[in-house]
Amino acid sequence: MSVANLHSLFNRPWYIEQNYAQGYLPLIFGMLVGNHMGANDTEKEKPSLISYHSSKGNSNTANVKVAILEIKNPIVKHDQMCGPQGTKGMMRELDALKGSDIAGVVLDIDSGGGQAYGTPEFYDYLSTYPKPVVTYTDGLMCSAAYYIGSAAQEIIANKRAEHIGSIGAYAKLLDIDGYYGTKGLKVHTMYATKSTEKNKASRDVFKEEGSYETYIKEELDPLVDTFISDIKTARPQIDEAVFKGGTYNAEKAKEMKLVDSLGTINDAIDRVIELSKDANKKSTQMSKNYTKIESVIGKKFGEGETANGILLNEAEADQVEAKISALESDLQAAKTEKATAEKAVTDAVATHNAIVLGANKELELTGEDKVTDVTGAITAYKNKITALGNEPGDDHTTGKKKEDVSGDHGFINFESSIYQN
Repeated sequence: MSVANLHSLFNRPWYIEQNYAQGYLPLIFGMLVGNHMGANDTEKEKPSLISYHSSKGNSNTANVKVAILEIKNPIVKHDQMCGPQGTKGMMRELDALKGSDIAGVVLDIDSGGGQAYGTPEFYDYLSTYPKPVVTYTDGLMCSAAYYIGSAAQEIIANKRAEHIGSIGAYAKLLDIDGYYGTKGLKVHTMYATKSTEKNKASRDVFKEEGSYETYIKEELDPLVDTFISDIKTARPQIDEAVFKGGTYNAEKAKEMKLVDSLGTINDAIDRVIELSKDANKKSTQMSKNYTKIESVIGKKFGEGETANGILLNEAEADQVEAKISALESDLQAAKTEKATAEKAVTDAVATHNAIVLGANKELELTGEDKVTDVTGAITAYKNKITALGNEPGDDHTTGKKKEDVSGDHGFINFESSIYQN
């Protein structure tokens, strides 16, 4: 391993339990002076695949394959030539298993943590892994190791597990100028005039009278805020007291909701198989889209959430109830409006038929002259009025008796005064 690689590892913040880190210092100093770690240390372990028969005696689990990924070294982002496999390498191994016939993955963890960078990325990766993941620990699961393990659907701890938790971050910055000096090199560090903020946090630490405040505020605090936020997302019922960075034995960790149950690695394997069966069952059941309900409650159901039924909280149920009541009210109003409109149509039809029938009867219309609508009736009435106006009347408008047109003096009224005396 090169000195530059070591510098990239140790001049960075760590999610790690301090005693665990100090236990590896002799190893680190050995690498600094060039001690060879041995050929076997350069081989990276892949997840072991086992064909498993459930300890619960369920014959349906015979020959079911479960992958076991061991995380039992300091956690680093990249594979180390003479050190542990990095989180990037672990992701590559798990990627290769996505399309396989494994039921899921057990994370077998015994680690006090490690490098901060790369750990949140691995957490995100495991959170969306397409197969069930269950975490198991029988020793240490601290800091970065807990961060990674919390991404699983469940966490099972052996009842003898020693330290679980250590949610936090710290840093030890190594000034390796002295090391270069022992090699006959003198280090000169210079910054451009305008680069006053470049590496300011670490520069403050390495000053003759170093200040840690900037580094803590700008480097460590944001890392811990992200750490805590992700743990709360993964385990919303967790006790807030764990975020102070303490570690707990298995029993206390279960009480603090850091783990779900106590058991063995076989229990973890069983849970992977059970979760796999549940997932397969849901995927084969009819799953419908409930976009209308989602629009009412203002949220979307998760994948598979609707397969075995929909669970609404009280507020969401109230929203659906209120929406149904409003729809019922709108429906009643629409029914009333429809009834009013139907009566108006019925009355209009009756009036239409009365006018048409009356016109045909009164005007004695038959055959081709018979009318079938109001417009035709009006036209027929108008034609009749015109015809009547063109015929002579029975009486003169004077009101006198009808003139006698017979005899020698027709149309002469001898009773008129002009013929008197």
